Amino acid sequence: MAINYKPLWETMQSKGKTTYDLKYKLKIGGGTYNRLKSDESVSTNTINDLCEFLDCDITDVMQYVKAEKQ
Repeated sequence: MAINYKPLWETMQSKGKTTYDLKYKLKIGGGTYNRLKSDESVSTNTINDLCEFLDCDITDVMQYVKAEKQ
């Protein structure tokens, strides 16, 4: 997949947020959390919730990495 969530984990660390905060304060479900950790797709509602919770921009949560052509 060309989208990854590396910026999310960096933003969380810089803002002092933990996975506990995602799961219990933001109420991110286990399946959604696992999809984020695996760089799989999540809904735009989830992205919106993350941006609001972390008070950040979408680029602080996800990034597009161009796939190499084979």
